[in-house]
Amino acid sequence: MAPSLEQSDSVDDVLSNPLKQKPQLVAPEPEHCPGPESEQAGSADSCAGCPNQAICASAPKGPDPDIPVISSRLENVKRKILVLSGKGGVGKSTFTSLLAHAFATNPDSNVGIMDTDICGPSIPKMMGVEDETIHVSGSGWTPVWVMDNLAVMSIQFMLPSRDEAVIWRGPKKNGLIKHT
Repeated sequence: MAPSLEQSDSVDDVLSNPLKQKPQLVAPEPEHCPGPESEQAGSADSCAGCPNQAICASAPKGPDPDIPVISSRLENVKRKILVLSGKGGVGKSTFTSLLAHAFATNPDSNVGIMDTDICGPSIPKMMGVEDETIHVSGSGWTPVWVMDNLAVMSIQFMLPSRDEAVIWRGPKKNGLIKHT
């Protein structure tokens, strides 16, 4: 059962107390396993012969060093809403665009969408700004404004052709999202 909004941690709490993501193991942890998050993961004597040894040894240790940078960039954002799902085609972009427009009906609100759908960004089309491009200045990238109080940032604005797909994974994809 999914937690209610009252029970969930705030984004600020999660960013200020980053947890390591547990690596996906191929077999259950053996009885004397030091644990995949341990500093000894994959290198302890009890790891010898374990099918998870390589996974545990290569898993990143400690919190993500970019968390403080991300936190400082988001400190002036009053409310943050993440719309995500592990499945494609369930309406995340549709819901996001409708939610943003609903919030933007309040003229005292400033609303921003960061479209992190690297492989198939559809937010620009849904927001009616698919032919726009971002502006680059000394202070960074300027998003595309849909209305006076509604801005959009998407990788689609950076592509030379709107029909191009970006097939990035891992560090390259994460680096772009962190930079945005």
